Parts: sequence; C-alpha cells; structure tokens
Amino acid sequence: MAGWRRMVLLGVLASVAFWLAAVPADAQVRGGTLRIGMDADNTTMDPHLSTAAVDRQVYNNIYGKLFDIDTKFGIVPQLVESWEVKSGGLLYVFKLRRGVKFHDGTDFNADIVKWNFDRMRDPALASPRRSEIAPVKDVKVVDPYTVELTLSAPYAPLLSVLTDRAGMMVSKAAVEKYKDDYARNPVGTGPFRFVEWVKDDHLTIKRFDGYWEKGLPHLDEVIYRPIPDPSVRFTAMRTGQIDFMHQIAPKDVAAAKGEKGIKVSEIPSLWWQGMHLNNQVSPFTSKPIRQAIWYAVDRTVIQRVAYQGLGTPAWGPFPSSMWAQDTDFSDWRRDPAKTKAKLAEGGMPNGFSFTVKGLPAQVQELQIIQAQLKDVGVDMKIEQLEFGKLLADLNSHNFVALRIGWSGRPDPDGNAHAFLHSKGGLNRVRYSNPKMDELLDAARSEGDQAKRKALYAQVTRIAAEDAPYIWIHHDAEVKVWGDQVKGFEHISDGMIRVKGVWLDKK
Repeated sequence: MAGWRRMVLLGVLASVAFWLAAVPADAQVRGGTLRIGMDADNTTMDPHLSTAAVDRQVYNNIYGKLFDIDTKFGIVPQLVESWEVKSGGLLYVFKLRRGVKFHDGTDFNADIVKWNFDRMRDPALASPRRSEIAPVKDVKVVDPYTVELTLSAPYAPLLSVLTDRAGMMVSKAAVEKYKDDYARNPVGTGPFRFVEWVKDDHLTIKRFDGYWEKGLPHLDEVIYRPIPDPSVRFTAMRTGQIDFMHQIAPKDVAAAKGEKGIKVSEIPSLWWQGMHLNNQVSPFTSKPIRQAIWYAVDRTVIQRVAYQGLGTPAWGPFPSSMWAQDTDFSDWRRDPAKTKAKLAEGGMPNGFSFTVKGLPAQVQELQIIQAQLKDVGVDMKIEQLEFGKLLADLNSHNFVALRIGWSGRPDPDGNAHAFLHSKGGLNRVRYSNPKMDELLDAARSEGDQAKRKALYAQVTRIAAEDAPYIWIHHDAEVKVWGDQVKGFEHISDGMIRVKGVWLDKK
C-alpha cells in the first residue's frame, strides 16, 4: 500500500513541477521551419494502430497525451491536470485539463477520454494498445472533467503506458468523419496540426494556434524527411539540407562531434536490439536450437565493431538505464561448446540453414553474426528489406528469423510484457511459457520497486533459457542538430519533442 500512496503524492508534486518547468526561458524566437531527417517514413498516423517507433516521433507533436515523462523519467501530467490512486491501486481518478481543443475545434473532455479507451479496447479495431491497457476494465465519466479508471488488478505501469500511444487522445469527430481514412487525416490536441503526408518524401505539421500552453510552440512548421540511409542522412545534416537528425550511424558519431556548427547529444537509451526467432516455425520450434543461437552470438564483438563501442551488449529486454536490469546475470556470453551441445540436443549436430530478414542499415551487424554462426556450422542467410515490408512481415509472422529493434518504454513492463507474455500485443514470435506469464503479471501488479526488480530478474533468466529472442544490443541515444536549433530537451525515450524548440536566425 505504501507504494500506491507514494503515487498519489507524486501526482500532486508532478503537477507542480510541470508548471514550474513550463515557465518559458528568455531569448526565444518565434517562427521558422524545422527540417528533421528520419530513418524511415511513417506507417500510419493513427496512434491506436501504430507499431512503429518512427510514427511516435510525429505523434509526440500532433497528439496531446494524458501524461508525459521528463528528462529524469519522472511522470508529469499533460492532458491530466492531477490524479489520485485509490483502493490499493484498483482505482485511478484523473482530473482533466480544461480549455483544451482538438485541431478540428472540438472539445477535449471526460467523454472523449472514455471514448478513446473504448476505441482502443474494441476487439474490432485490433489495436496493439488493447494489451497495454488490458487491466483497465471500466472507464467512468464522473463529470465533464473527471474520469475514473477501474482496474481488474493493480497495474504499476499504467501511468507510464499513458505517456505513450495509449495515452494519446484522438478526435472522435475526426474518426467519425474520416472512418478508415483517419490514419491519413490525424487530429489531436498537440502543439502542431497535421498538414500533409507525401509518402516517402515528406510529412508536414504546422503550429496550432489554439494550443493550450501559452506561448507555445515557437516554430511555424516542422517538415519530416525520411532518409533511410544513415550516411546520406548525415550528409544532409552536414550540408544544411536538414536541421535535425534522428539516428546517426555509430561510425559517424566521432565525425559529427568534430563538425563545426553541429551539436551531438549522447545519453543512455531505453532501446533493445535483437533477432526475433519464430517459435512456431522450424527449426526454432526447438528450444535447444534457439539456445544454440543464443550461445553462438558474441554480443561484445558486435558492440565494439558494428556500434563503434557505443551503447552496451544486451542479454535481455532491460537496458542499463532501467532499474530492472539484472547485472548479476552472466549466462549470455558466446560459448561455441554449448552451441554445439545444443545443436546435438536439438537433433541437428551438423548445423542447419535459415534466413534472417533485416534492414540494409543492419548488414554489418548481421554479417558479424553470420560469421559467428558459420564457425559452429550454422548457415545464416541475410535478406534485406525496406522498413515497411519488414514491419509487415513481422506483424504477419512471415519470417523464420527477423532482426528489428524496440524503442523502449520508461517502465520495464513496456520492454518485456508485450513481447514475452503469451497474450502480449507484440509477441510476433508466438512464444508461450506459463511461468513467464505468471512473473510478468505479478510484476505488473506489484507496487514495490525492489520486489518488481526481483521478479524481472527471473524474467531475464527464463527469457535467456527459452531464447525466443536473441537480444544483441542496447543503443546509446544519440541526437544531432545544427547550432541554430535551440531549446531541445533530450530524453532517453528518444522522442523529438519540438514544442519548446526555436531557431536562432542570427
């Protein structure tokens, strides 16, 4: 109970801290266009349907969220003004911010919050958010600006979940107007409104003059340009074609740090990078065969060579920036003898062949793994796909092995439950272990962080034993921008929030 009482106090303190942080700094300049180079194009503009990290970059500027996080991972109110947690964590009472408008002029209120939750929970929509808010069994409108969420069980990650897409409020009127076309006609309450999206060329958003935070945003507009090749993206940054760069290649970081007129910020991230092994497709239906891959991969070599020493090797879903990481776990290093023993146990003593799907930017990393597997008699072929196709194949289970990353969440539940729970919304490898389900559910319901950490240590070890994924690397979170870009706050979730950004036009 003490843990839940602390959450109530945090709700009050965070509300105060939010307003203190919102006091504008001096010398800000209004106007101008910020050009951002992205690693891929967006997949959909509907946050209730999105599964791509790149989508979130735009969403954070179009959609208002019930909560957000600050630079220290503190949860701060956004569309929620204050909140209380009652009944041992089973009841959340949200007091909503008044005077907030959607970009289409409609009001944000308690009815809209309930409608958004109902939409995400509707099986017909098949929203990936449904599993994220599964413990929410009822949403009640108390008055126009008060909402009560009743949970089926205590759910420690709830507020963290609501700092992301599950907490992004979409316009009911716009969904009813555009229906299936809403995904290309987004309407939120954020500091910028959607203007246009030309596939594989650019996406433009403009300042929303009706935004509820006084004096924000500063910019006139933001243009996102998908530039998948990181070297081409860095060249665009160096030559002034873009002002801000998302995801620089590790090999270019040193050059960027030495480049005049360019700022580089490097902090720990929430990411994990890994290889998804389809647990329902041969040969990875066999646990010993999956374990053979686990012990064949030398993560430290990959970190040193492919990532130029940036970030850290990964042996589970929790990075060093997260309190849940089990630093005592050591059963993750390359061990060719164990690999060969597991191959024999799985009935393939002479090895086997399989194909991994991945992005062109991942080729060096995959080639290192390919060489490591070849040493133990396993032939891994590499198939390069563009991001949209890779994501489609992942979501349709159309793979034997697939290399893709996860951008991470502030609460460890967000890095594990969706992937490792048998009913997880992102469990594309179709992994199932009742003990894992039990641990993940228990960690969700536990309000004490030390007890949750012990549960996640068990999660890490069972995940390594079952090897449904081969975790490879935890990225450094690196952002690059021109000297003229001011006011950007770098947060470990990697989102480019631009409401406080301004351009020095001197």
